[in-house]
Amino acid sequence: MKNTRSRRALVVLGTLALALTGCSGGGSSTSGNASGSADPDVTASGDPALQGYYTQSLDWTGCGKTTGGQDLPETVQCAKVTVPVDYADPSAGDTHVEIARLKASGSSPEGTLFLNPGGPGGSGVDMMASTDYFTSQQTRKAYDLVGFDPRGVDRSDGIRCLSDREQDEWRQEPAFDPAKQSLEEVRASSRKIGEKCHEKSSAVVSHMDTQSVARDLDVIRAVLQQPVTHYLGFSYGTEIGATYAHLFPRRTGRMVLDGAVDPTLGERAATLAQAEGFEDNLRHFVADCQANTRGCAVAGSSVDEGMTAIQDMLRKVAQGHVTVSDGRTLTATNALEGILVPLYSTTGYAQLNSALKEAFDGHYDTLMGFSDSNHGRDSSGKYTSNVSMAFTAVTCLDADPARVSDAQMKEAAQQMTEKAPTFGPYLGYGAASCQGWPDRPVERIADYHADLDTSALVVGTTHDPATPYAWAKSLTGQLGDARLLTHEGYGHTAYTSGSTCVARAVDDYLQKGTLPDDGTVCDAG
Repeated sequence: MKNTRSRRALVVLGTLALALTGCSGGGSSTSGNASGSADPDVTASGDPALQGYYTQSLDWTGCGKTTGGQDLPETVQCAKVTVPVDYADPSAGDTHVEIARLKASGSSPEGTLFLNPGGPGGSGVDMMASTDYFTSQQTRKAYDLVGFDPRGVDRSDGIRCLSDREQDEWRQEPAFDPAKQSLEEVRASSRKIGEKCHEKSSAVVSHMDTQSVARDLDVIRAVLQQPVTHYLGFSYGTEIGATYAHLFPRRTGRMVLDGAVDPTLGERAATLAQAEGFEDNLRHFVADCQANTRGCAVAGSSVDEGMTAIQDMLRKVAQGHVTVSDGRTLTATNALEGILVPLYSTTGYAQLNSALKEAFDGHYDTLMGFSDSNHGRDSSGKYTSNVSMAFTAVTCLDADPARVSDAQMKEAAQQMTEKAPTFGPYLGYGAASCQGWPDRPVERIADYHADLDTSALVVGTTHDPATPYAWAKSLTGQLGDARLLTHEGYGHTAYTSGSTCVARAVDDYLQKGTLPDDGTVCDAG
């Protein structure tokens, strides 16, 4: 099988950043009460064929462990929510979505706050092991917190595609090279993987699109007897939230979208923006390392010199014959992922420096370890999460790759290489893998306008590598009734970055319904 991983992103978009920031732009305006003006009957589905799903009862149990083996707190309880595999044909069968709930610590909770960490493929149940990181003490006091594994992900009737050995083999294949391979080989490889998913998984593999996930969220809202959906979503989780707001505007409560995705962008435009974003953040790492780090791996007279050293290392890896201590071959894609993962946060810079020092000395275990973590592979060689395959299934169902020609992909690859010389060479042919995926994409939403009773809060970081700041501005405008909060800094997402300014603004919105003033900027410093 040829490598198909040159898709819209190489890493899970839910990974969060940590930066030091301050705040400018004070004051506030109100956005309405917590309950909004929801439908009178919280369990009304609007479709008689779905009514039974909206009125089901739940059996709560302990959650056990995260996919990585960490104990979930005893205070967190889990339940399975039954939903239709295909909302267009509810009689075609059911699947289930696993949810996890931590009850509010306060005596007068505002209701339920739904959480999603991103992805596609991120686990909201695992997220409940770190609620003190993802939310403030005040928010945990005010809300019951509910995380969920989106349909097809991990505990939610998670899809299965490749064995551990097959996934290792897939990840050890070289990055696509148009001089040595054809795009038809990429399509054929993707088709084979998709067929394996169908062989080993339930019918949900064909219905993991974001619109279906948003419809599941409304079922969960109703089952939990919530009049509106209050929501905190990061990265790809913002696309789930925006889709929900568009589909169910009267049932949308306070919604925070941090690290916003622009869901209307095509694959080429999105990938180019991310390639440039990671290039920008890598240059920031090099500059910071050269100025502030004793024993900097990329020490030199200029940032360009440091970037060249990293690019030379990647070219060496791409030539082949580079292995790690367990005997696996390290590919340029693995090495690139090993760089991307710590770039999601400025707190990862020290780890990235160590990984690069080792790589320049011919030792690549740390880079491979970051790549492994990105795919849910533990130190024993077991893939504890299906994040890679879930990412592919969702991305290809949401995409519209048929409109992209081979010539357009070649042109995109050249443009990406020119504008992002470190990352661009590996990202230009992503549409081909989805062109080979056996499931047809769903019809895309053309207009994400949402006639909301409660304005949404969109949070964008000016140097976010994975979800560029321009996307936050675009999504704010698309929703129509939304306020943009700007975070000046580097890294992915802002609420958990350590910025008291961002945290205060988000908490005021979630707990009081108070929006920051238009144009508020939380500055780094």
